[in-house]
Amino acid sequence: MKKIAYIFIISILFSCGRENPYPNKISDFRSELQIPLKKLASEKKLPSSDTIARNYIKENCTKEELLKLLKCEDPILRVIAYRTLVNKNEKDYFKILLEHLSDTTKVEWWYYEDAANKFMVSDLLIRKAEDSRKLTQTEKSILIDSVLLNHSYLDISNWMIQDIEPNEKYYSIIKQKSKLKTDRCGVQLGACYALSKFKKKEDLEFLKNIFNNLESPCEDWIFKAIEENPNQIYFPILKKYFDKSVKKKKQGSSDDLKYYCRAITKFKNKESLELLTQILDRNNYPDTWYFKYNEEYVFKAIHKNKEPIYDDLYKKLKPKMSEFVMEYLDKPDYDERKTW
Repeated sequence: MKKIAYIFIISILFSCGRENPYPNKISDFRSELQIPLKKLASEKKLPSSDTIARNYIKENCTKEELLKLLKCEDPILRVIAYRTLVNKNEKDYFKILLEHLSDTTKVEWWYYEDAANKFMVSDLLIRKAEDSRKLTQTEKSILIDSVLLNHSYLDISNWMIQDIEPNEKYYSIIKQKSKLKTDRCGVQLGACYALSKFKKKEDLEFLKNIFNNLESPCEDWIFKAIEENPNQIYFPILKKYFDKSVKKKKQGSSDDLKYYCRAITKFKNKESLELLTQILDRNNYPDTWYFKYNEEYVFKAIHKNKEPIYDDLYKKLKPKMSEFVMEYLDKPDYDERKTW
């Protein structure tokens, strides 16, 4: 009994010694603000578009009140407060952001009118600053360091490591993420793509074993990783994909094949030429709906990774290409623009 009482006292003392980072209540604000604050808090989620109450906050809250809201007990209001500061072009938005990277409370955010998920508050603050194009490259670099070295549990870290160039100070973090399988295959395989950029021999067997599963619908990350480091150990995986997927499954999307073709061309040998030739054979497809696009992706891949061994195939395909393809041949695809 004495032991239980002792533990209880210690726990009380410990909790008293920890400062509550979100001590402010709605009742702490002036009365005219309390009604819209209560309305927003009652929604229990962040809608994709602004509400009347949220616009009221923007028009009527001072900077001091918004900063006070950032320490409010309700996480929805904390997110809205920061978004409002950014929308009002507050010059201290970045300093404020860095001070709130530890806010791990999860809230539901409808990022489209028909799609929602739960995100940590700090993730949503970072997304707001980035979506509003407020961050300079220097600020992005500082933020990458802060997130990857101190808050790598944030969802935004998975996006960051996919974008950035390999840096040894992040290697162990990326390697650890590449080992963790989640219900979102793109998270682990995106980390594997980031790991592949380091081109380390000791990672080849590890990555090959993961890539060999060809986990749908995330194969594009595998092909991007192979394109980054086209070691011969990976070529059987490309052949396996052709036999198991290209030849047997109807194609609902051509994006996988785009990266697949680019990975193949990186090998620059007779095997890769043979595989590209097979991709261009209609008889290898159960459904030829996307065949025209497949020809384009083979052509674009050869153009991107030119080698004498592909010259004849390139010349054969070029007359088939549309003016649109030729006009944008050397321009980056929209979905390949880097944020971080």
